[in-house]
Amino acid sequence: MSLPDDAPAQVRIRFPRAKPRHLLTSLLYQVHRLLPLSRRAKVRLYLDLEWIFQRFVFENAYGLYARGKFPVRHSAFLLDAIRPGQRVLDLGCANGEITAMIAARGADVVGIDQNPALIAQARLENPDLTFEQGEARAYLAQAPRFDVLVLSHCLEHLDDPAGFLRGFTAHFTRIYIEVPDFEATHLNQIRIDQGSDLLYMDSDHVCEFTRDELKELCQRAGLSVEAEEYRFGVIRLWCRPV
Repeated sequence: MSLPDDAPAQVRIRFPRAKPRHLLTSLLYQVHRLLPLSRRAKVRLYLDLEWIFQRFVFENAYGLYARGKFPVRHSAFLLDAIRPGQRVLDLGCANGEITAMIAARGADVVGIDQNPALIAQARLENPDLTFEQGEARAYLAQAPRFDVLVLSHCLEHLDDPAGFLRGFTAHFTRIYIEVPDFEATHLNQIRIDQGSDLLYMDSDHVCEFTRDELKELCQRAGLSVEAEEYRFGVIRLWCRPV
């Protein structure tokens, strides 16, 4: 059944026009007015506080959910493109959370990570799956060819992500890349303008990517971008070697 042209859109998140007063917000506004700081100093302070409390929220919220149930951690954009029987290498698999989701799609998946503690945890939690501890290039030199390479939150930890990608393009038909989206909030542009030190998403990150920068990096690595998604503060790309 089609809706009439003047039918109101169905919006899930709605509020009354008259908002209830929030006591903490009102109190903090009073503190803001009394702070003996310039506007620029306040902006720098609030940017740092926003970054710090965002980390607090993420780290504590993640622990509220059972494994694989964090509402914004994973996307059908990855899983729906995995076909039963495909050979998939989950590089940087950590504790095997994504590896297990891919296996549930009927794929023949191997998780690999250099961290022996994480691989031990992955094997303990997923005894029916295959995990390898070590360097991926050395493993690929003696492994059968894979169809798909999954790089979920790997590139931001590398000093030379383009060079890293170039080392894998010959081994896979498709490559999935997922990294934090630096452009998910305009506040990051203000951080750059104000010279803020708190620009990274995680303490082990050495790169943060804008959307165009990541696609240009893929092109330099010999990959063409076939599909892209920008949701929940994350860039997701499906690529294919040129």
